[in-house]
Amino acid sequence: MDISVVQRVIQALELVYAPDTPVNERKAAESACQQLKDDAQASAYGVYLATQSNEFPPMVRHFGLQLIEHAIKYRFSTGKTASKGKMSAEDLLQLRTQIWELVFASWTDTQDPQYIREKLVSLVVMLIIRLWPCAQWADLSAQLMQLYTQSDVRRELVLRIWQTLGEELLVYDRDTIAAVRKHELTNGIIGALLPQSAVAMLYPNGYRLTSDKAAESSGGKQATLIVLEPGNEDGWILRWAQHAGELAQQQQNEPMLLLLVNTITTYLEWMPIKAVVATDLVPRLAALLSVRSDQVRQQVATALEIISRRIGQAGDERDAILLQFVELNDGAALSAIAHAYATTLSAQVDEHWDDASDALKFACSLAQICANLASLHWARKNAQNSMSHPERFIELLMAMSRDPRYSVSVLVLGSWTTIVRHSSLSRLPQVTAVFSALTEYTTEAIFQVCRAAQALAVKSQTDGIVDETDMDQFDSAAEFRVFLTSEVRRRLVNIVRDMCNIDPAGFVGWILPLLLPVFSPENSSNASVIEAAFMIVDAVLTTLDDAEQRALSEGDEDIAAQVRQARAPCYQLGHRVVEFSANDPHMVVRQLQTLPSFAFLLRPAAMDSDEARALLMAILQKCAATLKHPLDGPNVRDLRLVARRSTAALVRLAIAIPDSLMMIYADLSQLVQSHIADPDVTRTVKGHLSEFQLALIAGASRTLAERKQLAQPVVQPIIDALHELMPALQSPTEFITLLGLPALDQAYAQGSISPDIRAVLEAARSNRAQLGQVLTTLYVCLNRTIGDRNSTLNLVSLWNDCIGDLVPPILLLIRCLHAMWNPAHYQHLSWQSQQAHGLFGVLDMTEGERQSIIGGEAEADHTSSTTGSQQQQLAPETHAIQHTLGSLLSSAYKCLGRLSCVPDMFTKVPDLADNFAACLFADAEVMAARHWRHLLSDVAMPMLQNVGNWPGMDASTHLDQSRDTIGRFAASWLSPLFAFCTNKLDAEWHTLVTRGMTPSNQASGLQSAEVSVTDEMVHEQIVRDWTRAWSQLVVELLVSVARWFPDAAQIENELASASRVTVSLTGHGNAALGAFILSSADALAGTLTTALTVLKYKDAVSVQRVQQQLSDLAPSLVLISLLPMYSPPTPTHASISNAYTSRIQGSLTAAEDACSSVFTWLATDLTSALVDVLRDPFLISQQTMALAVLADLLFYSSSIASDRVPQHWSFRNSSGNIDQRAVDNSDKIVPVGDPGLVFRTAVQRTMAHALQTANISAEDVANTIIQLTTTSAKRSRALLRASLHTMLAVEKSQLFSETKATSKSVDSQLTRNAPASWTNKHAGNSTSVLDNDADFDLGSIMP
Repeated sequence: MDISVVQRVIQALELVYAPDTPVNERKAAESACQQLKDDAQASAYGVYLATQSNEFPPMVRHFGLQLIEHAIKYRFSTGKTASKGKMSAEDLLQLRTQIWELVFASWTDTQDPQYIREKLVSLVVMLIIRLWPCAQWADLSAQLMQLYTQSDVRRELVLRIWQTLGEELLVYDRDTIAAVRKHELTNGIIGALLPQSAVAMLYPNGYRLTSDKAAESSGGKQATLIVLEPGNEDGWILRWAQHAGELAQQQQNEPMLLLLVNTITTYLEWMPIKAVVATDLVPRLAALLSVRSDQVRQQVATALEIISRRIGQAGDERDAILLQFVELNDGAALSAIAHAYATTLSAQVDEHWDDASDALKFACSLAQICANLASLHWARKNAQNSMSHPERFIELLMAMSRDPRYSVSVLVLGSWTTIVRHSSLSRLPQVTAVFSALTEYTTEAIFQVCRAAQALAVKSQTDGIVDETDMDQFDSAAEFRVFLTSEVRRRLVNIVRDMCNIDPAGFVGWILPLLLPVFSPENSSNASVIEAAFMIVDAVLTTLDDAEQRALSEGDEDIAAQVRQARAPCYQLGHRVVEFSANDPHMVVRQLQTLPSFAFLLRPAAMDSDEARALLMAILQKCAATLKHPLDGPNVRDLRLVARRSTAALVRLAIAIPDSLMMIYADLSQLVQSHIADPDVTRTVKGHLSEFQLALIAGASRTLAERKQLAQPVVQPIIDALHELMPALQSPTEFITLLGLPALDQAYAQGSISPDIRAVLEAARSNRAQLGQVLTTLYVCLNRTIGDRNSTLNLVSLWNDCIGDLVPPILLLIRCLHAMWNPAHYQHLSWQSQQAHGLFGVLDMTEGERQSIIGGEAEADHTSSTTGSQQQQLAPETHAIQHTLGSLLSSAYKCLGRLSCVPDMFTKVPDLADNFAACLFADAEVMAARHWRHLLSDVAMPMLQNVGNWPGMDASTHLDQSRDTIGRFAASWLSPLFAFCTNKLDAEWHTLVTRGMTPSNQASGLQSAEVSVTDEMVHEQIVRDWTRAWSQLVVELLVSVARWFPDAAQIENELASASRVTVSLTGHGNAALGAFILSSADALAGTLTTALTVLKYKDAVSVQRVQQQLSDLAPSLVLISLLPMYSPPTPTHASISNAYTSRIQGSLTAAEDACSSVFTWLATDLTSALVDVLRDPFLISQQTMALAVLADLLFYSSSIASDRVPQHWSFRNSSGNIDQRAVDNSDKIVPVGDPGLVFRTAVQRTMAHALQTANISAEDVANTIIQLTTTSAKRSRALLRASLHTMLAVEKSQLFSETKATSKSVDSQLTRNAPASWTNKHAGNSTSVLDNDADFDLGSIMP
């Protein structure tokens, strides 16, 4: 050891941590420290620097520990032998002794900095993960037991070791070796933590079986011995629980008690249920709920909550957890929970709790425990009552349900739904005894919740309405109101539905006298009461409807009779609801939303009665009365909403009772036509009235010919209106005239709006409105009549007859809209004003578009501002045109995408492919980037999903026809679309990366109170949206291809068993599209290549989508690309091989003297893209998936030549072993020897540069690849991660390890106790270590 090196390191650290060190000097100092980490003697230097007796400053000692950590983490070899520069297991055993000495010196009664102690604990855990259990370290429990009995400090040390070990194995995902050795370590903690009696019960033979692919292929699972240490018969879990009980009785050493409970909690998710029962862990922990320590009680509740959600799989485990809580020791645990819950109530909270919010959090945990016991255990599917005396448990559930703190009661309310719906429990006398009280409370609670929500909405006093502590748990009153109106109210309404479902007639007879008085005139201004009443009415009627339908389908005459009995009084309720009158538009909206629920009373069988006919007419008259409203005035917005809800109610009625309405269709048609002709009815309402008619016709029980005949008068006006505007769509010039831009130009040029110009502008305004309304009406009608593939509401044949009249105008409109961005189309016009050169700003982004992009309200108006009286007069016209353009484009896109569901679109529309290609590319270079998202998602995606995949068409019987149709349509634009989007997105992302992007936590939903949204941020979001739409389209293509192949595991099994697997052509994706892509070399190559380009974009959402689909497809392609390189052993195997390879265009799966194109793409292009993902700091969240895909490629490349496929497949190009050409040839991969080995060698060659850059030994990677081809998939990914660890990207700003999103939050000892100068600014200083984080990386030397 060179002492001068030590001195230089100390000097460097002093520079790093000095607050006034210049940035350049600090970077140089950090570089010197980093160099020492890579030294072969780094661990020796680390031990010397960390030794307490050498009296180095804490920052030096801590850096010494980091040197040791770096050596253990990055230089330990997972193989049987260590390569050059690596540490073997023997090296670590020698280092273990030195680390123990450091631990003993630090963890003494003499106070050592906590961050030093915690780092030492982490080093011990790292050693345990790599070495234990093994023959050289068989006495770990004995060593820790000796420490545990020495002093409280050493006891804390032992607990921290076990807790950290559990977190690394079961909670966090930080140490890759933990995943590699997961099975061995699990065996170790089973033998160490559990009582040996429990181990003997769980594993009678002393062996634990593991699922391993290599073991399964050779005839069974692998069995490994569980090592039990003498002297550890009780196990650590029971020892900790007993010690915690002793401390609780003595009411002392609260920190130690908390640490004991925390350590036990770490292992509860993993601990076998039989072991939980054998140790009586539930009553032992429940006894700790009485400890007078807020932290301990909360942690105990958390531990019990974890146990309560554990579900036994079979046998005695089914009811074991439930009985531990409610039966063992006469229900001691349940009694403890009840007593602890009572301390949180308002009468006792001040006596038992220091903070009411802590009491509320504790009560929520206890409520969640009871809810879990009820829903997951007692009321699980097919369960019988396992409690001998459930009364106490039911009583506690009822008490918690009535808790005025909604955060508590909402947790238990859901469990009542599970209990009431349970076939056995709902008949228990103890349960039925509380139904009356439950129903009364639930109904009353709905009114209370609506009252509270109303008070919060109008910001009135909430004293006595809601619990203030409960409301304080939320960030705002608005958030609390959302919680009440969604979660709480939904669960209450579900209970109402369930109680009505149990006894329909009795429930209606009870609830009706309570509801009828509510709809009296004196309540017309009581919004909260009316809201609750409407909600209950809707719940009751929909429940009765469901019960009737279920009774009819199941032949249950008893339920049918009860529903018939409940039906009669509901007519009275219907008339009372319809006749209710309120001045508040929002109450009218809620009334209109409730009216369709009465469809249950208006089915055709009931229409013979006067009551049904009268109610139907009353409902229709109520809806018709609200369709018209003044077109201006102070309440026009609210009245417009009411009119829209009226049409929505009519549509819902048309869907629910079409045959009843068809009885009066002539009158309804006349009513609709009169409103369509009425100028006081808005265009939007007129469009939805047409939707109502078509929904009625589509659902009617008439022949297709009759329905088409009825629908034709509804559809024809839409076609006529569209054709009326056709002349204005023939060229961009005509379209600009239709918009009124020439008249606007004259107004700007003249400086005034003359009567002639005003008349032209008004005519243009009318034309724009007409065009917009036609498209909007067309879209809602298409949506209503072209349902799902199996929908009975499908009227596709109606649109088949007129498809030739609809598609050409829409294509022309889209071309005109796109042409607006190309000045060449309008520069030649005789413009007179200066504003015309920018087309008056009508192409600028509207505020609505901006808000939809940034996910919130913009801070300021970004449209062009104008000044002067003339500009102020013309600005509304300009903004109206601007808005119209966006609306027209959106509607045109959606209509065209929806029309792709009509088969005749691709045969009857002339030159469809060429015209669609012109829409895409004619002005693509100048079109605004924000529109590509919608063009892809609303047009291109639906077309690719629907073409050849139409409703009622069987892909297997019409495959050739569908594939040819796709070829004629997509061949002219799909490949150019690949090229265009790739080139444009490449350029956009290059610009973004060069400029610098928004932090990942602001990548979506940019708008917030703290973030000022700039144009650059908006543009970045536009690029991300475009990328995500593009990735979704690429995924659709990959899904369609994948439908033709089973997953790799199935193919492997098929090869092993020589039995064919039938590939289903149903499910996601378009089978015909997949067949076309597979049959076209250009289409398949374009799809696969484009998928890889998406992986290089810095958008995690897009990368995740594509990687997910590649994880399904790529391993299958590996096997398929290898099949032609082997000679099948039997004719059956030859048939299987030919069946798969014949599905892909031949030129892609075969080559004379080289591997196929698909083989090369997998081994080089895909591998390179995955490696780039692993190294990209913007895509850290996608590393796990990239590793999984890469591991699966390597694993399945060994299938054919492995023991998993027992038949011998000889090599077609065999010359013994792989020769050097297969490795060195840069132009092609030559298949010599085992094709699987050729593939793996090619993969490693592709990774060579990245491995060399990260100083990863090629020998180590080769050894890892050999290991992962013979192990399970999960372990293979862990092995690969461990081998490539130093190559993986890390966040430069990540100074401390982060947990998974699903991991529990643990307060770091380091962040609590580290010196302020390490993590915060010095008092009075203007700079700190963290201030310079953007200039250099402190992650390698900081704690």
